[in-house]
Amino acid sequence: MTAYGALTACVVAAVAACAHGGAAPLANHGSRGATGEVRAIDWQNRTYVLDELGPVKVTNGHADFAISDDNKAVDLGAASGSYRVDPPLFADIDGDGVEDAVISGVVSTGGTGHFSDIRIYTLRAAKLVELAAIPGGDRGDGGIAHVALDGRAVIVDRNVLAEGDGICCASGSQRERWLWRNGELVEDVAARRGGDAPH
Repeated sequence: MTAYGALTACVVAAVAACAHGGAAPLANHGSRGATGEVRAIDWQNRTYVLDELGPVKVTNGHADFAISDDNKAVDLGAASGSYRVDPPLFADIDGDGVEDAVISGVVSTGGTGHFSDIRIYTLRAAKLVELAAIPGGDRGDGGIAHVALDGRAVIVDRNVLAEGDGICCASGSQRERWLWRNGELVEDVAARRGGDAPH
């Protein structure tokens, strides 16, 4: 696996891991959390478990950390990594009557790589669980520029490199529409649009 592929895999697993280690159980309301409870989680001031890096506490949606020799995020040392979480969006993505949280995150472990993705969380049996994910990429090369909601659909503007673009500065974008169908979140490929300048 290339270094890029390894880091991308780390990011995908990293953001997924916050479903397992970051949220305290909430009041029990049966098999599923009551609508609105997911809003009670302070998504921008909490600890996320970033795969091999381990726990990282974000404050106001951001964390800087050093990386130890054994590839763990630590407070001591020169900051070489960062993690950013955008303000959450809320909608009943899967149509079960329970509101879900749409969380966009970007992790960097130093250098020029900034890897994004989107994770969707819900509450079940008073526990925070990951419902679905939308993959991202490294800044211009598939990185997520903007996320919005259209009812229960997740709208994603993705950076797309054109010939001659630097990885930092994509000149194009692709708009995607993601919908819950048959028990999973899938892109409505027929609705995909491209060629617009990124936001």
